[in-house]
Amino acid sequence: MAANAHGPSVAIVGGGIAGLVCAARLGQLGITAATVFDTGSHAPGGRCSTRKIDVAGKTFLFDHSAQYFTVSDNRFAKIVSFLHSKGAVKVWKGPVGVLKGGRFEKKSNLQAFVGTEGMKSVPECLATLSKVDRPVWIGNVVWEPMAKKWKVGKYGYFDYLVIAHNGKCADRLMGNAGAPKIHELLRVRFTPKLIQKVQQMQLCSLWVLLAVFPTSLKLPFEGAFVEDSDVTWVANNTAKLGQRATGDGRECWTIFSSRQFGAAHKVPQENIPPGKADEVTKRLLAAFAKSAGLDSRALPSPTYTKVQLWGAAVPLNVLDGADCVFQASQNVGICGDWLVRPCIEGAAVSGLALAESIHRHVRGERRDTGLGCTFKPVHGPAMGSFPTNSKLVFNPGGKTG
Repeated sequence: MAANAHGPSVAIVGGGIAGLVCAARLGQLGITAATVFDTGSHAPGGRCSTRKIDVAGKTFLFDHSAQYFTVSDNRFAKIVSFLHSKGAVKVWKGPVGVLKGGRFEKKSNLQAFVGTEGMKSVPECLATLSKVDRPVWIGNVVWEPMAKKWKVGKYGYFDYLVIAHNGKCADRLMGNAGAPKIHELLRVRFTPKLIQKVQQMQLCSLWVLLAVFPTSLKLPFEGAFVEDSDVTWVANNTAKLGQRATGDGRECWTIFSSRQFGAAHKVPQENIPPGKADEVTKRLLAAFAKSAGLDSRALPSPTYTKVQLWGAAVPLNVLDGADCVFQASQNVGICGDWLVRPCIEGAAVSGLALAESIHRHVRGERRDTGLGCTFKPVHGPAMGSFPTNSKLVFNPGGKTG
């Protein structure tokens, strides 16, 4: 049963960046009885995660979802400064740029950040600031109007409910929860290209290939946005995360497909047919070699490969006019990057905004947020947004200013 010894109780379903930041901010505001429920068996984090793969006696780290992040918002800058002070993030010097037809062009004046031990370091650090219950699958939530509380699965009653994830699971979870206005905003459509006239969340699907090469590819970059019909991003995890060991020339790479490729080769992501996995692997390796200016026949055969289909990958539209959603009459809200912009900063800003909306409600304010907003298109790379602000420059050992 949810306790009220530390103020109102809050159930946060989803332990990605939005949910973790929301919980941490609630704690700062004196609402300490918040519980984050996350499905992660190894760690929380949602799309901000890292895989550990053992290959021939060595453990390699792969950032297989979020690749890096940038800072454009003062509120998020404070979070990044905290993460850096705890040793969870570092500046990624790259080079990072654009790759087309074998030619690489470096992005100038880009300040990028990555987790020190992969992107998982970010949610792992944030999770120390609140109570996280995992691995937990919340399959049923119901609003009890007489009690004015939320029944959250077998975990009892909570004063507030936060939905901090999206996709089919969030849609289904809220389908019969008794909050139709919230459910309406969680309805989702999957498409490689935004359908302008459809006013609902739209997500693309992407394939991700993890590959270990036996020798260094000696490419002049660590990360690159690729102008190609099949591949949209490639990154050298070995260089990015400082994994190169003396006498070991192996490199591990992450290769992202394009939206069109993801849609054309979509299968049930929980049960990828072996033949489709082989086809996708060969296609993405060939596109990588072509884009990088390598002869595909000369590209060394990987000693390890794994493909995954990221079904609910990146939002194609975001809410226009609010950083979060909150329905005051039913003590329920939504936070996530798809409400602000599809990136780690967007998720964090949304989590902050919802925590502050809940705090105002606790103090007596009765105002909805975001329920009447429409959706607007997102423009940018297939794997998300990377907003920058020339006035915000991070100086390690100094301060952001």
